[in-house]
Amino acid sequence: MEVVDQSEVIELFDVVEETVEDEGIVQIYCEGFRGIQTYEKEDINKVIKNLFESCNVNFLIGSGYCYERLRTLGNLETLIEQNALTNKDNDNNRIAIESLILYDFFRNSIYPHKEDIESKCSFENSNIFILKLAALLSNRNDKNLLKRINLFTTNYDMFFELSLEKNKIYYNDGFAGRLVPTFSTQNYNKIVKQIVQNTERESQIPTVNLFKLHGSLSWSKECDEIVYKTDPANYLSVIEECAMVFENSDFKYDKSSATTSINESVDLINMLGTEFSGELVEQVNKFTEAYQKLHIINPTKKKFEETLLANVYYDLLRMYSNELEKNTSVLFVFGFSFKDEHIYSITKRALANPSMIMYIFIYNERSLRDFKEMFKDHYNVFYIYCQNKNIDLNEFTSILFGG
Repeated sequence: MEVVDQSEVIELFDVVEETVEDEGIVQIYCEGFRGIQTYEKEDINKVIKNLFESCNVNFLIGSGYCYERLRTLGNLETLIEQNALTNKDNDNNRIAIESLILYDFFRNSIYPHKEDIESKCSFENSNIFILKLAALLSNRNDKNLLKRINLFTTNYDMFFELSLEKNKIYYNDGFAGRLVPTFSTQNYNKIVKQIVQNTERESQIPTVNLFKLHGSLSWSKECDEIVYKTDPANYLSVIEECAMVFENSDFKYDKSSATTSINESVDLINMLGTEFSGELVEQVNKFTEAYQKLHIINPTKKKFEETLLANVYYDLLRMYSNELEKNTSVLFVFGFSFKDEHIYSITKRALANPSMIMYIFIYNERSLRDFKEMFKDHYNVFYIYCQNKNIDLNEFTSILFGG
C-alpha cells in the first residue's frame, strides 16, 4: 500500500489568512506550519484525487449537509436542560414542555422529509455530491486498496440512500435480507465482486459503506433486532397526528406558522405560570410514545431510551474508530460540529495515528476558532474555509471534486 507523504500535503496546505477577492481562490488554514499561501481549487482537487487513490477514505457528515432542506438542531439540548431545571419541582410542566420541544424538532427537522421519502427523491446538490464521489471511487486503481469508502453520518434522514439509489450506486447500509432486512455491523465486512461477461475475470464493485451513527428514520425494532422499516413516511404521519395536542392554547405554539419560535413559546409558558393538567399530559404522552418508536438518538444528554439502540451506537463507534486507526486513513468532515462527545473523543484519539489526516470543511470563517481550539494539539488536522463565501454542500463538492 502506498504511504501518503504528509510533508508534501503540508507543503501545499500551509497557513492561509489573507483576504482574497477572487472567488476561485479557496483559503486553507493549518496551524503551526510555515507561510501564508492561497491555492486554486484545481490544486486542491489534485491533492484530494491522490488521497482517494492511495488512502482509506472516510467521511464524517452532519446536519449541515441537508440544511437547505431540513432545519439543523439549533439549541434543542440547551432548551431541554433549562426546562429540567426550571420545572424540576413540577413534573407535569417539565414533561409537557420537553415534549413540545421535541415536537418542534420533529416538525422542522424530520417531518418535512416525508415528501422526499414518498417521492423517492433526494435534492439535487446531494445527487451531484454522491455521483462525483462514486466517479472518483470507480477510478481507484491501486490493487492493494478496496474500492470502497466509508460514509459516517449522524443524520437520521434518507437523503444519502435516495441519492445512491437514484444514481444506481451500490451501497452497504448494514442490512441483509430481502423480506425482512436485518441490521448487523458484520455486514459491513462484505466485499461484492462481479464476473466480467464471457470471461473468468473478477472485478470489485465500487461500494459506499453507509454508517448511520445516530440511527435512521428507516430503522425499526423487531424481536430485539434492528429491521428495515418499509413505510417510514407513513409512520411520520402517525406521529404528526399524535401531535394535535400541541394545538391546545396552553402551549402558546402555532403549528400552522413557519415562523413559530420554540424559545418564545417556552418563555411565554413559564412567564405566564401556565399549569398543565394531568389529563393534558396524558395526551402529550401519546405523542412521546409514538415519537420514541423512531429508532434515532436524540440530541440530548439522555441519548438512549433502550439498550438495543445503545448497543448498535457503540458498535458503530467501534467501527468508526477502527477505520480511522488503519494506515494512511483520511477523514473529510463536513457539516459536523463535534458536539457528540463520543465521536469527538474517538476522533481525537485516532489523530494519534501519525499516518492519518483530517480535513474539516468549515461553513464560514467565524467557526474556525472553535475547531482550532478542539484540535489545537494535532498537527495532522487541516481547516478548509473561504473568506469570501460560505462552504455549503455545493461548494464542498466543488472543492473536493472540481466543477
